Amino acid sequence: MACITKITKDITNDCDNKPTGGLEGKMWAINRRDATFTLDATKKASCTAIALAVGTKAFVVTAVKKEMNVGADAVISDNVPGSYTHYFAIQPYSRTAADVQNMEDMSDIVIIAELKGKKTEGCFVIFGLETGLHLSSASFRANDNSGLSTYEFTTREGEGEQYSRYVFGSGTYATDLASLVTLETEVATPP
Repeated sequence: MACITKITKDITNDCDNKPTGGLEGKMWAINRRDATFTLDATKKASCTAIALAVGTKAFVVTAVKKEMNVGADAVISDNVPGSYTHYFAIQPYSRTAADVQNMEDMSDIVIIAELKGKKTEGCFVIFGLETGLHLSSASFRANDNSGLSTYEFTTREGEGEQYSRYVFGSGTYATDLASLVTLETEVATPP
């Protein structure tokens, strides 16, 4: 919800573009301060490239079914321009001390997720691009939910994002996926 208050495009639902709920089983997590995001000048909710700093990389997040989730909520206010809080949740299986510490020390991250459905523009989405996602809740109950911990990360209060999500990509599905997979390797030289 940018400060623009006029509608700028037709809104059409049709049978050729039916929505599909759910996420693919792989996401990417980036330390926000390690990345530079290139936004399209005319479609500001479109990220066309991601460059990482030397010595950094994107970390793969893998889970199945309903063990991961992403989303956004509008922040409506009379005295502040509209914005969104972004959301990421994960239920990791690992119980090692290193993995517990990794989850609970994580802060200021960006998540890139792949949505189920047609592999066209909009299937890769980014959360936390502007202000990052920060640990907002963590819970563990040994007798609940198969003993899984649940970690949730959100936009901090007062640090809203301009859009409900950013769309990643500038080419075909295969090209965009290859760009994301490249981020998994530590950057050895400046981009």
